[in-house]
Amino acid sequence: MSSSGEDPLLWVLYVVVVAIAAASASRSHSGSTAHATTRSFWWPPPVAATILWSVVAVASLARLVFPGLLDVFRRQPVRTRDSGEWWRVLTAGLIEDGGVLLTVVNLLLLAVVAIAIVRVWGWYRALGLFVVGQVLWGLFTTFVFPSDGAGTTGATLAAAATLAGLWPVVGATRPLLVASAATFLLGVVLVIAGDAHGVAVLIGMLLGAVMATVLPPVHLARASVSAARGDIHT
Repeated sequence: MSSSGEDPLLWVLYVVVVAIAAASASRSHSGSTAHATTRSFWWPPPVAATILWSVVAVASLARLVFPGLLDVFRRQPVRTRDSGEWWRVLTAGLIEDGGVLLTVVNLLLLAVVAIAIVRVWGWYRALGLFVVGQVLWGLFTTFVFPSDGAGTTGATLAAAATLAGLWPVVGATRPLLVASAATFLLGVVLVIAGDAHGVAVLIGMLLGAVMATVLPPVHLARASVSAARGDIHT
């Protein structure tokens, strides 16, 4: 199983996963707040989303200026296992090992996902899910299917997929449940294609479902209870 993401066709699937997350997040926002608009959802971005994006952007752009940073940050399973360099499990998700184009594309995808998850989950859940998603993805690509490398794609897809894990738990509307099913199928397709990023998608869905069960967003939890009582008709 590869984590390189070199096939352009696979990138089409990555973009679709992010697009589904963005559309479902925006739909849930407009459905829960009467005056909400697409403009108010996407702009201005939440502070937490801006901070998350900025941290990754600074690290990724710094790597383009100082190539030596890649060796310090990137995922190297042998050095993690044998030399105790555990920080690589997390830091590999902060920089890109590709060129300028890949860096720009990944930062654009992260910008969309960061706004979506902060709007839906709230800032501390969103940041926690992003970090845990990257750690689990880093552990998977270090110990289960070891591979050298770096990049934000795995963490971004895992974060996007947390929304797909959220909707079924809170009893969302049919379109959002369809979005969850589509995300799951895309994750399975990626796994079948031998792309480890499919595992990131499935990890994200599992994290989202767990978080929705243990600590759901307050506004969605209230909406779910109201729908169960028959106060909301969808």
